[in-house]
Amino acid sequence: MKMKHVKVVLTTALSAAMVIGNASALYAGVNTASTNLNFRESAGGTVIGAIPSGARVAVIDNTSEWYRVAYNGAIGYVSADYIQYSEDGDVDLGTGIVNEDSVNIRTEPNTDSEVMLQLNTDDCVDVNGVVDGWYRVAIDDTAGYIYADYLTFEHTMTDTPAQHHEAAATQEQSSAEADKLLSYAEKFLGTPYVYGGSTPSGFDCSGFTTYVFRNALGISLPRTSSEQSQTYTRINSISELKPGDLVFFGNGSKVNHVGIYVGEGEFIHSPHTGSYVKYDTLNSGNYYKNFMWGGRVL
Repeated sequence: MKMKHVKVVLTTALSAAMVIGNASALYAGVNTASTNLNFRESAGGTVIGAIPSGARVAVIDNTSEWYRVAYNGAIGYVSADYIQYSEDGDVDLGTGIVNEDSVNIRTEPNTDSEVMLQLNTDDCVDVNGVVDGWYRVAIDDTAGYIYADYLTFEHTMTDTPAQHHEAAATQEQSSAEADKLLSYAEKFLGTPYVYGGSTPSGFDCSGFTTYVFRNALGISLPRTSSEQSQTYTRINSISELKPGDLVFFGNGSKVNHVGIYVGEGEFIHSPHTGSYVKYDTLNSGNYYKNFMWGGRVL
């Protein structure tokens, strides 16, 4: 399934999603003792993850002795004995996935407020608050709201970049992730370059890399090429690059461009105004001349 992602502030990791039910009951809660987030409404069976004492959650359904809650990018069940009502506000919930087309992100948590952006099925946002039955999300540097019925969550807790790297430590896992990443990136060949763009309507160079990594693998990259170049393990030689590595270019010591290495001396990128997402070579020409280093994410 092709997943589309909007740039957000929080980190995310995506897997199979499940639609939230009874979201109109949404409110913030606090976990009063360390407990498990369970896949089903019982103490036995699959455990999705742990919720520490004092953690804030979103209560989605409280109609039984097992509350359905969202926490850290996952949805599951917690005994009602452990959940206490809390004031709406900041609740770090991780990634939410839009479950319908033409879903509005609004400036305030009501239908009378201005529409900032319209999303479609499988667009992904990260959720950082609960207010009056709406999820608060962050898009670039702007906060907005989506009505809770229109977001789903997965059954796997959000991980950090370091945890993701550890989980993909073996060569086989890294290779599989690289294949998935590059197959997804290929879907956007021909997409026009747009300065500041980070959606399939148009990408700049780092908007493209950010979108592809986040949406294909759930890895959140820093937004600019300069920030990306300082974040990951540096690969100084073109000959040492592996598929899925970031490749950085610039003049002198300043990085001003980034792409994704494909293999055999080629990389995919969104080059500049008037161009479009395409493959180019590292083996000769300006990109060979201006190559600075690679960055190993996987």
